[in-house]
Order: sequence, then structure tokens, then C-alpha cells
Amino acid sequence: MIAAAMTARAAHLASDMNTAPRPSACPGLFRIVAALDGGLCRLKVPLGRLSAAGAQAIAEAARQHGNGTIEITNRANLQLRGILAGAEAALAAELIAAGLGPRHPESDDVRNVLISPIAGLDPQQRLDVGPIATDILAHVETDAGCRTLSPKFSVLVDGGESVAVVDHPHDIWLAAMDSETFALGIAGCPPVERDSTPFLAIASRDAGRAIASALALFLEEAGGDPEITRIRHLLGRLSREAIIDRLSKPLGARANLADKARHWRRPTPAAMGHVGVRAQRQEGLSAVGAVPPLGRLSPDGLAHLADLADENGSELRLTPWQSVMIPDIRQERAVRVVEALESLGFVCEPGHPLAAIVACVGSAGCAKGRGDTKADAMKFSDIADRGFLHLSGCERSCAAAGVADMTLLASAPGVYDLFVKDPREAHRFGRRIAVGLSAEQARERMRPAQ
Repeated sequence: MIAAAMTARAAHLASDMNTAPRPSACPGLFRIVAALDGGLCRLKVPLGRLSAAGAQAIAEAARQHGNGTIEITNRANLQLRGILAGAEAALAAELIAAGLGPRHPESDDVRNVLISPIAGLDPQQRLDVGPIATDILAHVETDAGCRTLSPKFSVLVDGGESVAVVDHPHDIWLAAMDSETFALGIAGCPPVERDSTPFLAIASRDAGRAIASALALFLEEAGGDPEITRIRHLLGRLSREAIIDRLSKPLGARANLADKARHWRRPTPAAMGHVGVRAQRQEGLSAVGAVPPLGRLSPDGLAHLADLADENGSELRLTPWQSVMIPDIRQERAVRVVEALESLGFVCEPGHPLAAIVACVGSAGCAKGRGDTKADAMKFSDIADRGFLHLSGCERSCAAAGVADMTLLASAPGVYDLFVKDPREAHRFGRRIAVGLSAEQARERMRPAQ
């Protein structure tokens, strides 16, 4: 009976796929976007958490309806590439039947709530933000006004974990100051070091109401203007301080926690903390992080991940570094899980060069890509100690939301400009230090001095 109801719901939602999606260049479950290598389907994975059964269903869908390439995105979602013409409705129906679709077709685009892959597991977290993030996600999916948000509009809920993205710019962010207080900010990310980003301090119990107020304020100010799709677009007419002040009013006196907030800064997360074995706060358990080279999985690779999770009574947690973590592994089994992952081609050593390289699909799959970034990225796979490296086929930077230590921006096939991270520079990739390098020349520039 339950299976029949799921199948009926899947068929109903899939039948709406020609009318539900709004015009957008962003792919989704109901909007398969044409790419050079076929249709592109982006599957939102709520909070980056994927059951073993869900992973198996995605692997089979990629085999049946695509070219077999599955990518992890920088928002901890999945992309299925090479979707065959005419297979769109069948693909959507199968994924929905597996419980992987939205509550409503029109809410598919806006399920962008990001949390740490070790939320609820980390000994260093201030609090477990999983329940709060789940409530926020439900609000975004069920509130009719939110369905008009841009597919890129995103919310961060940060519990202070040691593994977290703190340089990914979000429209709205919440960061735990302690177990009772959140910092609430807009158009950016939590402040670190001497960053003076303005924010509002609120009681943890008001977190959901604060996000709802911020969303309502944005929708009111945007007023349906197609040029205002992100909160940063409002900053020309309203200052950050003015927006924060307006947000404080519906929260009343409980938002008046300025003294606590005055000197707070978000601790810097552990570098490469998403790779390898990490002890959990739950006694005797560990999470194992693995990187598929350049964020790409085969259907068999995803199915093997699902098997490992299932064997250990666990799930998969996707990360914004285009990798995956398997939590709740008994500590005595962690080494065997790592060995199994490495035998499948995954990288589980934080110091491995491939653990710190991301690249967009490039000219092999994107008309805007000026270089074959995936192929060129492998030329750097044996150079250690060069920091996090990002290869981008164009200025859109689809593979990395933050700024990498080093970025190679394609200007022509096999030709790149080299940037280094520098917060003083206005360019989104940092400071340009070389122009017109071949991949081989860039490789020599990155070699550590002997």
C-alpha cells in the first residue's frame, strides 16, 4: 500500500515537470538543462544526507537514463550528466518514488539549506543544528512565497563544528555562538579573525522565526523584481546595518544580546577535516571522509558507497568540498572501511594532492568552458603542499563558491591565468600573478622549492 502511494505520488509530481519549473539556467529535478554531454539533472539532497537506499536508486537512475557520470556539487548536492532526450519524466518519477523529490514540485529549486557534514557528530560543536535546519528546510519548502526564490538562494546553519564551510557566501547565515545563542547575518558568512561583518545575536529558540523573518523581509523588498534574486542585490538600497536593524524588531527583546556578540568570531575550521577518519562525540564511533577524484562518481562507485554505509548501519553525508563522509563507523572497523574506499579509487588521506583539487566540467561538458579543466586538473595530481587548487573553465566558478588558495582560470584551451588567494584584491579569485600559462607552466610554478 505504501509503495503504491509513493508510486502514485511520483507519477503525479513527474507529470507536472513541464509546468512546475520556472525559467532558469540552473538545472533541477524537473528542469533538465542541455549541456554539451547531454541533459544535466541537479538533485537536491536535503542537508546533504543520503540514505543507502537513496544512493542505490540514484546509481541505477544514472545507469539507465544518463551517461553514468555523477558529480558532487559545492552545495552538497548531486548532478547526473548525459540525461537522454525523452528520459526526463522517467528519471524524475524514479527518483521521487525513492523519496528523493521535494514536498511540492515548485519547491525543488529552493531547498538550499547547508549544514556541516558532521553536524550532530562533532565533539567541538556548540549544538546539534540538525533539527533546526530540518525545520528551516520544511518552512522553505512549504511556504508559498519562498517558492519564488532563486535556485541559488541559500541558507547556512552552522553549529560551530570543526568541519564546516566558512567562506561560502550565503544569503542568510546562522552560526552558533554557544548552545543558547546564534549569530544571524546576511549576504556572506560568519566572521572569522578580525572580520567586522555585522550580525544580530539571537536566542537559539528563535532561530527558525529569525530565518522566516529574514526570508519575508527579502521577499517584501524584492517585490518580484527579476533583477533582485539574492540578498546582496538589496545592499544598494539598504545597508547591512539597516537590514539587521529591521530584523531585530520582530524578534523583540530576545534579540538584544549585543554585549555577548561584540567580540565573537567563528573559530577557523580544521583544514581538510572532511578527509580521513574523525572521532565522533558518540563513544566508540568515527566518521570516515573520502574524496572521489575531482568530485566525480560512477554508478558503481556510488553503489559501493551505499553498500559500505548499509553494512555499517549508516548513511552518506555529502560535503561542499565535493566529497562524502560515512558516519557512525565503529572505531575498530574504520581502518577496514578506509581500505575498502581506497581500493575503489577514493582518496582518504588528507595530504594526498587529489584531496585538494576541484575542477568544473570545463569544455568537455559546458559551452561556456574555455578549457578541458577536468583533464588538465589531473596534471597536478602529484604535486603536494600547494594548497587548495581550483580549475575553472570560466568566471562563473561553478566548482567552488569560496576562494581557493590557488585558482587556474581558463582563457583558451590549455591556457590559464593563475591567481592566489588575497582578501585585499577585488577579483573574485584573488590576486592574478601570471597570465597565459600552459598547464605544464602552471605546474612548474606550483612545485615546492627544492
